[in-house]
Amino acid sequence: MRFTLFLMFWLSVSQANSQTYKISKIQPTLLKNADAIVRFDKMKILVKAYDAMEVTSERAVTVLNDKGQTHLNSFAFYDNNSKIKNLNALIYDFNGKEVEEFKERDFSDQSATGQGTLYSDSRIKFLNYTPIRYPYTVVLKKTYTTSDTAFMPNWYFLDGYRVSTETSEFIVELPKDVPFRFEENNLENFGILIQNSDNKLHYSASNLEAIESEDFDPELREYAPNVKVTLEKFQLKGVDGQAKTWKEFGKWIYQSLLEGKNELDPSTIQKMKSLVQNIDDPKQKVRAIYKYVQDNTRYISVQMGIGGWMPISAKEVDRVKYGDCKGLTNYTMALLKAVGIDSYYTVVNADERMRSLDIDFPSLQGNHAFLNVPLKGKELWLECTSQVVPADFLGTFTDNRYVLKITPDGGEMVRSRRYEPEQSKQRTSAEIMIKENSISAEVEISSTGIQYNQKYNLSNDSAEDIEKHYKNYWDYINGLNITSNTVLNDKDQIVVQENISINTSGYLSLAGERMLFAPNMLNRNLFVPKKNTNRKREVVIKRGYLDEDEYIIEFPENYLLESTLDPMEIINEFGEYIVSLEKISEHKLRYKRRLLIKAGIFPNAVYNDYRDFRKTIAKADGSKIVLINTTK
Repeated sequence: MRFTLFLMFWLSVSQANSQTYKISKIQPTLLKNADAIVRFDKMKILVKAYDAMEVTSERAVTVLNDKGQTHLNSFAFYDNNSKIKNLNALIYDFNGKEVEEFKERDFSDQSATGQGTLYSDSRIKFLNYTPIRYPYTVVLKKTYTTSDTAFMPNWYFLDGYRVSTETSEFIVELPKDVPFRFEENNLENFGILIQNSDNKLHYSASNLEAIESEDFDPELREYAPNVKVTLEKFQLKGVDGQAKTWKEFGKWIYQSLLEGKNELDPSTIQKMKSLVQNIDDPKQKVRAIYKYVQDNTRYISVQMGIGGWMPISAKEVDRVKYGDCKGLTNYTMALLKAVGIDSYYTVVNADERMRSLDIDFPSLQGNHAFLNVPLKGKELWLECTSQVVPADFLGTFTDNRYVLKITPDGGEMVRSRRYEPEQSKQRTSAEIMIKENSISAEVEISSTGIQYNQKYNLSNDSAEDIEKHYKNYWDYINGLNITSNTVLNDKDQIVVQENISINTSGYLSLAGERMLFAPNMLNRNLFVPKKNTNRKREVVIKRGYLDEDEYIIEFPENYLLESTLDPMEIINEFGEYIVSLEKISEHKLRYKRRLLIKAGIFPNAVYNDYRDFRKTIAKADGSKIVLINTTK
């Protein structure tokens, strides 16, 4: 009898799961534009005290194709302060039939950090599963406990582009004596159900359709629904903290993580004073100290315990000659202090997406540290982990975003350097010689600002890689030969100078006695945004730039110019495009081009105008002139 009841129960559960994960049960609207579908995603955070938290989650994801694999999130982190209590996964096929089960012991286990890490106690267990066919579904259940309450998990109802959500639920429960703050973003347009009380947050959502990415759209997190939570009193690797403003957070970082870490041996202090004793200009003193750091240390990550946030001491970096971003930044700060220059450890979200710290939600944020050096009339920035980046240069890793400057008086939210389009300039000049069946050119290119950021590593590349770079850059020139090249990285002026000699027999088009030649041989911009007749979001152009080109073009004496280019001048809200072709002599032309792209946020209604602007540029950059042979 008992066996019969158990069998009936097992069959009913099995049938329910089969019905639940059948692909045929998914609403068609959720399949549209989707690579994966989150069938349900539930997380409950139980805060037991300011230094004790338990997180339980259950998540089912149906993967429709190989691109959907990235949305599985089938992993769990752990370290000395975070313990996994439960971890398992079930795999279902497209009919909703269970095909495999993974217990915690079946998960792969490895360090949670990659190359460049000296040592780390952070580890990750992840599901290592190769599907036989698509679609399939993974159900992951996990529970972990932690004393690290400085980071509360944030909740995103949509994982990313091209992933839809059937159901999503987020619950946070806290004791009455644990103060907390939370921030709701973009909930109103997605039908998020809110059932909050004094010490409990409860959010749920259903049937959120996949969002398709658009060219030049904002970061998904800026318009997709999300909830952020933080405790005002917290613990990080055994270190207590309390803060509810950026000023207080900065003070906690200074007092708990930085103070006392900047001591140096007297011999090192004397060495730094001797290094700058003949330098009067404070900016040049900074450059000298920064060069010393670059020449005498190397970057390597250190993430044991509080090391994920606390720098190793300046004295220790000086001894071992290595450190991570925190240690090297703190070390450089100490060396500058030794010669009487104040500087400030600064926390940033470092990536090319230019993602700022959330200025409206003070909490422990950021993934990188660099150095701010305020001088009279000039603010310098130092990327202390790099042995090649010049002093006072910020690339796309840290430019133009809100960062937290740490001072003894507390944190100060400031914005890192923003390069105007004219500061991110590439100037190309060339002498182009057209022969009967080939072309040769002597080319000079200088690059500054963000365009410098794209070039400075060339000076360290192999000859093979440099040649590959130019052939990719001029990929529209068939049969291109790079006969010589030199690349100079001028760190004082922060400019890359390139000198390249090229020739090709594959660029000219011959038609009887006529020769067709596109004057913009060396800097075509052929990018055109995707066609979009129903643009939904703002147009975000994150970084502007300026290209200026001038070529002297000489052609054979037995040819005359039959058809030329009409001058063009477009000046609008997106930038400028100005082109001219001037006849210098009977067989010599001067081609001039100016392309300026402005950074900015534009309404969605102007997207097609911007696309038309780029289409015009692409077409004009490929325009040809006609030379006719007078001897045939």
